[in-house]
Order: sequence, then C-alpha cells, then structure tokens
Amino acid sequence: MPDDQSLLPGIASAPGLHHHVFFAVLADADAGLKADRLCDQEMALRHLEGSKVRRERLHVTLVSLGWDAEFPEHKVGLAGLAAGLVDAPAFLLRLDRCLSFQRRNARRPLVLCGHGAGVAGFLELHRSLCGALDSSFSGGASAVHGIPSVTPHMTLMYSPSVVEPHPVEPVEWTVREFQLLYNLRGSPGPYRVLGRWTLHGPQCM
Repeated sequence: MPDDQSLLPGIASAPGLHHHVFFAVLADADAGLKADRLCDQEMALRHLEGSKVRRERLHVTLVSLGWDAEFPEHKVGLAGLAAGLVDAPAFLLRLDRCLSFQRRNARRPLVLCGHGAGVAGFLELHRSLCGALDSSFSGGASAVHGIPSVTPHMTLMYSPSVVEPHPVEPVEWTVREFQLLYNLRGSPGPYRVLGRWTLHGPQCM
C-alpha cells in the first residue's frame, strides 16, 4: 500500500519530479508530541532502524495533487478555489493502530491508522474535497471521476523492518481546519502552508 494515496484521478504523478502539493490535516501540538513519543517507543520495543518524520511534518494526507517539475501555480489556484467550496464539519480524528505499509523497496512507512467512528469525519471531509476538486479541475463539470480511495494514516518513520498491525494508545485531536501544503523533495523543514480552510461547527466532540 502506498504512503501517499488518494491521488485525484486525472492528476498523474511521475518519478524524478520535485515539487509536491497536497491537501492534509496537520497534527496539533499535543497530538504531534504524542505521536513522536509513540514512534520512539515502537523503535525501542521493536529495534527499528530508519528515519523518523519530523514532528512539525506529522500529518494525515487528504488528497495528493501529484509531483511537478516546477512549482504548479495554476494547479494551486484551482485547488484553492475548490477548497473554498468544501462544506464539512470539524471532527475528532482518532488513530489507534500501528503497522507497516508494504512497499517494493525497503523504505517502508510505519504508520498510525484509525477505523470506524475514529476516521468518519476525515472520510466525510475527503469526499467533499474530492468532489470540489473534481469539479474545479474539470472546468465546472461534476462527477467526472469517482472518489479515490484513501486509508487515513499518519506516517511516523521509514524503516526496512515490517511491523504487523497492533493496537496502540490513541493519538487523537479535534480537526478544525485543513491545509494545502507544499513540499520540495529533500527539504527537511516544515511544509509550506499555501492555504488554510476552517471547518464549520463540530460534528460531535
């Protein structure tokens, strides 16, 4: 299973490209700290080696807009218009399982996942955003593509080891906004936030 899923249909990714724009929800300070400590515990308990994701980069991807050779200004503009149309409530996001995603190479993501009610609000936001993006990128037509599948997850680190799914103490926070983020391949610092959109009144807290 790939780490960056939910690539909007019609927006292809390609190897050798360096500019990545994607929608996500960033972990708040408390959730980021808890996830970072949980990663340290997993590394110690399971003798994992590899590279951790920096705390300020911990996030759950909503939709990837793919990789580009140059900063995609036109794509960012369309994405911003679409995000402004999203109508979804704030929600509690709960991640309570840890596991490795399989990859063909040895750089396997160790991730936190959720299920059921713990990710219901995220999936509602994902559906709303994908519908708005589909319309924006197709010039106003609706339902041109199906909604891409997504497994809500937060990547903690990359390791050659395989960790089987197991429950962990939940990492959870109330998601009140989503962000459009920019990443330059190889950059170690925080993602550049290109836009933020507030979600309306809480669904259930």
